[in-house]
Amino acid sequence: MEEALELENRRMIFRYISRYPGSYFREIQKGVDLATGVLEYHLNYRVKKGLLSTETERKRKRYYVSEEIPHPDKRTIGLMRQKMPRRITIHAMLNPDCSFQDLRKEFEIAKSTLSFHLKKLEDAGILVSYLEGRKKFYKVADPEETARILISYKSSFLDAVLDSFAEVWLEVGK
Repeated sequence: MEEALELENRRMIFRYISRYPGSYFREIQKGVDLATGVLEYHLNYRVKKGLLSTETERKRKRYYVSEEIPHPDKRTIGLMRQKMPRRITIHAMLNPDCSFQDLRKEFEIAKSTLSFHLKKLEDAGILVSYLEGRKKFYKVADPEETARILISYKSSFLDAVLDSFAEVWLEVGK
């Protein structure tokens, strides 16, 4: 492990991914300001040595420090790094059993965009849906686990909405 961290570039990459788990290559590149080839070489080296792990999401890799993030959390963290899925999840946690129409009003986005994000969240097991008549409703499948992940990694998301959610969730839990 020491040789894998002996170069400053490798330490810088490691610190960035540790602080922002689930980052894509381009996010890491902006954060550490390294040339594409240099970053690619060091990331591949660290993955090969087992210090970093990757999860592929729609043909794009997200990077994690292997020892820091449990496997089940990786997919949720990856989705929560995206603003709209994160906001939808937070809304569903604070407003259980919200309808598709409620979500449309809240976020003022196209139906197709909302459907796209809801499908991703359902496929990941974060949200579940059910029908009542012709209306579809959504709720978070495991609110406690989802809140744990959001709160544990909130500093990596840099989102004021998440900060407010964390305060409310922790206060209600007391």
